[in-house]
Amino acid sequence: MVKRLVALLAAAALLLPGTGTASIIWTEKTPGQKMLKEYITNVNTFLVERGELEINTRFEMYDQLAVLGITSAPNAETPEGVEITVRLTYDSINSVQLRVDETERFPVIAAAFLQALYPETMTAGEAIRTPEERAKKALANPENSFEDEVEELNGTSPRTYYAYYPDQYHDGVSWMQMTIIFPLAGYWEGTGVIDGETPTKGPDTYSGNDVEYDGYFSKDDYQHYEVFVTATPEPDSPAGELEDGL
Repeated sequence: MVKRLVALLAAAALLLPGTGTASIIWTEKTPGQKMLKEYITNVNTFLVERGELEINTRFEMYDQLAVLGITSAPNAETPEGVEITVRLTYDSINSVQLRVDETERFPVIAAAFLQALYPETMTAGEAIRTPEERAKKALANPENSFEDEVEELNGTSPRTYYAYYPDQYHDGVSWMQMTIIFPLAGYWEGTGVIDGETPTKGPDTYSGNDVEYDGYFSKDDYQHYEVFVTATPEPDSPAGELEDGL
C-alpha cells in the first residue's frame, strides 16, 4: 500500500508545472540556438504562471531545426498533443509553429508564446486575447476548418498566423495551430541582448535558406496578426490585431 502511494505521488509530481525546466538538454553552438533557449525559458515562465505544464521534451535539435513538446513526463519519446517546431538561422529564430490538440487548452499555451516575445511590455490579457478569439471560433464551428495564409519571409516585427484543422489525420483529433514568423536578425528586442548588447538596427541584407532578400520588408496584404513592442490605443495593442478583419 505504501509503495503504491509513493508511486501515485511521484506520478502526480510529474504533472505539476515547473518539473520540466531542467529536463531539456540544450544545444548552444549558434547564436540562434542560444536565442531559442532564452525564448523558451521565458515561454515556460508564463506557462507556469498560467497553471500549464512547461515545455519539457526535446525531440530533435539541430543548427536549423528544433522540435520540442509538452509531455506528462520529461523527455518523452513521442509527442502528447502539444508540439513545437522551430526553424532557426545561424543568428536568430526564423519561425515557431505551435500545434495543440485540445482547443480549450490552446489559448493559454499560445498566449505564453506571445507574451514571451515581449516579456517586459506585453500583459497576460493582451497576449491571450487573439488566441482565445480563435479558439472560440473553432469551438463554435468544430467541423469547419480555417487557415491564415502564412507569409514566411521575415520582416521587421513578429507576425502571427492561426489555423484550425478538424480531424486532420482522420483519427478523431482536431488541431489548433499558431505560427510566429520572427523578424530579421537585429530587429527583435523581445529577449534582450545578443552578443552582449541590444541591437538597434537590423542588417541591410538577410540570408536564409540559401536565398538573399536585400532590403526586404514584409508586405502580404496584412493577412496576419502583427505583434508590436509598444502599446497603442485600443483596439491595437502589443498583443497584435488582425488588420484585415478576419
